[in-house]
Amino acid sequence: MITRIVLKDFMAHADTELELGPGINALTGPNNTGKSAIVEALRCVATNPIPRHYIRHGAKEARVTVELEDGTRIVWVRKKRSSGYELWAPGAEEPVEYWKFGRKPPEDVLAALRLDLVELEGENKDPVDVHVGNQRDPVFLLNQPKSDAAAFFAASTESAHLLAMQNLLKRKTQDAKRRERELQARLTAIETEMERFSLLPDIALHLETARELESTAKELQVAVPALEATLADHVTLTVEHAGLVRCKGVLDTITDVPKLNDVGGLTELLSQLEGTGAFLNGAARISATLAVLADPPEVHDTPLLARFHKELQDIEAALNLARKQAETGRALLPPPVPDETAQLVAILDEIIAHTYRSRRETRRRETLRSVAEPPALADCEPLQGVVAELDGITGQCREAQDRLAGLETELETLEKHIRHRLDELGRCPTCGGELNSLGFLERRHGHDA
Repeated sequence: MITRIVLKDFMAHADTELELGPGINALTGPNNTGKSAIVEALRCVATNPIPRHYIRHGAKEARVTVELEDGTRIVWVRKKRSSGYELWAPGAEEPVEYWKFGRKPPEDVLAALRLDLVELEGENKDPVDVHVGNQRDPVFLLNQPKSDAAAFFAASTESAHLLAMQNLLKRKTQDAKRRERELQARLTAIETEMERFSLLPDIALHLETARELESTAKELQVAVPALEATLADHVTLTVEHAGLVRCKGVLDTITDVPKLNDVGGLTELLSQLEGTGAFLNGAARISATLAVLADPPEVHDTPLLARFHKELQDIEAALNLARKQAETGRALLPPPVPDETAQLVAILDEIIAHTYRSRRETRRRETLRSVAEPPALADCEPLQGVVAELDGITGQCREAQDRLAGLETELETLEKHIRHRLDELGRCPTCGGELNSLGFLERRHGHDA
């Protein structure tokens, strides 16, 4: 599958890159924007045409790059006097270049691209392109004679599959048209039903107004109790304010109290004295408790002592294990003296060899019993004569093959020379038609009288 197409200096495209997704990709846009040039670019990569008008005006060459899903890149390069290909394998640092290969693209390029034309049997039959269509012709052989269509289906190795595809397309088209009629009828019925709901916008507007009024009513229901509570608080505060005014009038008649001295420093001093007394009492209790205690012992290095104790435990465990092993070994008898077994081993080997030979001889005798007696020899003189005749015929065939190989070599040399000459000419100097080495050699190229 093609995943990316890059056009550089090709017709109207200076530098265009298309990323294709999986499945079907559609190119849309107004006329004269280069959509058909992309199709022609694919055709150029697949067929390598002769004309030079594909090169953009002012450019030296045109390049069309097609990238496949496996990472392979195929680059078609068209210069003013020649064309060539660059084949980039996946992960390759350098491409494989193809130049001076004639009209037909190289086999490696065709195998990687898989956009081959279908060759038709018969004289003056142009190949059919089943991959890249022509926008000026109907779809797929509809404007061709019936003989061309028959030749195409006869030449195709998947004609049954193509016929099945045509039938499937026909059924899908019929189903799509039937579905379109059903949907159109359904749409008409829905439009008729929708007319019954023409008053819904007015009803929706009234409902929206009712919702706004309901929201305002709910807000008022919440605000009224709060306002009532505020009014009650106002009445209470008014009564309290009147009482305070009366109290102020009474207090205005009283003389001022005498000035008090600052007692903050005295309070702080008393607090410090209380803290000091508590600290002295605690210190006295601690001193009385520590007076009866003896001096602490001298501190030693206990980690070293712990390691020494661990080593002693390991030595004791190893000593106990050695004692148990020694006691067990004392109760054992000394090992027996082994006898000489070399002669016994040799006898055993001979017995095994004799056993295998006996089995083999038994199987051989059983096989020979089932073999039939050889037939009696007949007279071989007629057969020798036939063999001699076959030798003579074989020699004649070998000589004929040698002559045929020489003729094929001469034919290939002549074809290469003719193909090289036709590539140099490009077009017929008489009629201006396209010169094809295959058609020229099969006498397909001619001039009307």
